[in-house]
Amino acid sequence: SFSECTAAQSGGGMNVQNSGDVSLEGASFSECTADYGGGMYVWRSGDVSLERASFSKCTALVDEGGGMYVGASGDVSLKGTSFSECTADYGGGMYVWRSGDVSLERASFSKCTAAYSGGGMEVYISGDVALDGASFS
Repeated sequence: SFSECTAAQSGGGMNVQNSGDVSLEGASFSECTADYGGGMYVWRSGDVSLERASFSKCTALVDEGGGMYVGASGDVSLKGTSFSECTADYGGGMYVWRSGDVSLERASFSKCTAAYSGGGMEVYISGDVALDGASFS
């Protein structure tokens, strides 16, 4: 688990760049902060798969992805993953940019906020988006 982690630029809890596939199961990010991707930042990597992960009170201080930021990567798949009280300018819970298809199964976004767009999540210039049992409140 990652708790109260900070980074001056990207990925307060975890930063993955120019890598292969990223797969996490049961990971927890709480009160992490960074300019981009408060909890987790993935850039120019393969597919991103999270199962039963949680992001709570994570913040992107400057721009995108309070809980999680994925950019220029492969497909994004979240199963049973939760985002609560995460904040950013764009994509309070999660921000996906120039990546593959985005699939959310039983994902939840609760009390996440964005100053401009995508309180729960924002997907920009990416592939298809599929939601199965996802909730936003």
